Amino acid sequence: MLFLTLMKGFPGRAGDQPSTLKRIRSVTPPAGIKIHGVYLLFGRYDGAILFEAPDLRAAKDFILRAATSTYKTETLVALPAEEL
Repeated sequence: MLFLTLMKGFPGRAGDQPSTLKRIRSVTPPAGIKIHGVYLLFGRYDGAILFEAPDLRAAKDFILRAATSTYKTETLVALPAEEL
């Protein structure tokens, strides 16, 4: 399954955001997780992670460990258009 996690930084933690994004990208993900990209965003959200996980539970566990100390997160299931 493909997931897109949108991240909004906590107030007062802006200085931690770039290092958190770099850490997420550089760390070997848990078994079953494949990270396609980690992005710094300019706009409503501050960052995004595009990744694959075998199921919702694995996606939740990954995001809870990877990003919730610096960001509020919203994770969406992504369905590729060619699968419609």
